[in-house]
Amino acid sequence: MYYTETKATLRRELKARLASVAPELLAAWSLRAQANALGWRGFAQARTVALYAPLRGEVDTAALVEAALAAGKRVVLPRVTPGTRALAFHAVNAASPLVAGRYGLREPSSSSAPVPPGDVDVFVVPGLGFDRAGGRLGRGAGHYDATLALAPRALRLGLAFELQVVTSLPLEPHDVALHALATEAGLSEPQRVI
Repeated sequence: MYYTETKATLRRELKARLASVAPELLAAWSLRAQANALGWRGFAQARTVALYAPLRGEVDTAALVEAALAAGKRVVLPRVTPGTRALAFHAVNAASPLVAGRYGLREPSSSSAPVPPGDVDVFVVPGLGFDRAGGRLGRGAGHYDATLALAPRALRLGLAFELQVVTSLPLEPHDVALHALATEAGLSEPQRVI
């Protein structure tokens, strides 16, 4: 109960922080955060990269998609499948149309090639809150934790704005830790990720 209440309070606070920043500033920060993500060795070495189409207030990924495709990497984006918690990933290219999905998400069409989570080398994940120890606070549905549990060997990179970073997060046993975090201020890697 305590964690649920604490997480709900943090989600409200972090959403308010994001809403207080001008879209133009978020766009500039997005470009810097993506540049820092591109500099991460895990991203550079990956053959298959899972990215996302951002919701309002999330770091954009367009530059990451473009750079990954230009480097010959396979890029996959998530689809929410009703009735299941884990996300389904589908391959995309520069010409792939995105369609309206659940929760206001833009997703690859169901006709694009599916890619199992176990085939992904790096997951770049959004969230509402992050800490420097590898913790991540999502929006509450558990989609990424369920998905990341299916790909334990994949590297996990959080992509966020510095204002989303907090000292520590109330984590539960099912929360999957990140290997690195890229923001507009730089890149950080926790000392130990389990």
